[in-house]
Amino acid sequence: WTIVCESPRRWECQEQALVLQALGIPHLIADGPRNATLLLVPAEHAKWARDQLGLYAAENRRRPAGSLLSPDRNGWPGVAAYLLVLVVAFLAQGRVAFGVDWLQAGALDGAAVRDGEWWRVVTALTLHGDAGHLIANLFFGAVFGGCAGRYLGSGVAWAMILLAAGAGNALELALLPPTHRAIGASTAVFTALGLVAALLWRAQSHSASGWARRYAPLIGAAVLLAYIGTGDAQTDAVAHLTGFIAGLFAGAAFDLRRPRWLQSHRVQVISGVGALLLLAACWWLAVSTWSAGLALAE
Repeated sequence: WTIVCESPRRWECQEQALVLQALGIPHLIADGPRNATLLLVPAEHAKWARDQLGLYAAENRRRPAGSLLSPDRNGWPGVAAYLLVLVVAFLAQGRVAFGVDWLQAGALDGAAVRDGEWWRVVTALTLHGDAGHLIANLFFGAVFGGCAGRYLGSGVAWAMILLAAGAGNALELALLPPTHRAIGASTAVFTALGLVAALLWRAQSHSASGWARRYAPLIGAAVLLAYIGTGDAQTDAVAHLTGFIAGLFAGAAFDLRRPRWLQSHRVQVISGVGALLLLAACWWLAVSTWSAGLALAE
């Protein structure tokens, strides 16, 4: 018998033994010196076995686990913008800045959205009921959104989060009665969680890893959703779920085979500025509509 693989890690020999088994090449695994594991084949099959194992190793080098997605981008600019927007909106809301009732103008309102005020699915993301509500969303949003920014870049990540979170709010309204009202960035927080989970799942699905490793991101994210996304009667669990689902779809639809454009500074800037302009435009529509309604009431 001839040694075709010697490794201190038994699983490596076991993995290569599966290749030989699939090809019908006789083999056996034995203990070697210095706690090594040996994979042996009959001498007359040694060249064939080595050739096939070499092809298998070359294929795995071209397609290593996780190579399609690397956390090597700067996620901090997006996190900083997220924190700044939420804090400024909270201060404006509490002080009725510029004489605007920000809650009345921008809260998610089922009846108003059905009447055409679609921008509320975006503006509601920046409003909060109290400081505790805000702080929780600042923390978890920075964590999950920061992770998304590491993989996609700040601009692209937060543009996707904003759009998908808006879709999550719209989905929530489709499931609940027109009387439903809500505020808070938690939809976006769980959108970011779903986005990261789906991106990691997509990356692992292109690898040669086992099912447990491939589905671990989705399972872990679902556990987090259940743990921090549910609570007392004041928790908008439906919004958390719809935001998470929207994030999953956004991440699953992302084309991981062409990630080079994410390295473009211009793409990141355009995406980030575009997200801020969309948010500003939605608030302009919200304030204009609220002001017009107030004028009519007078």
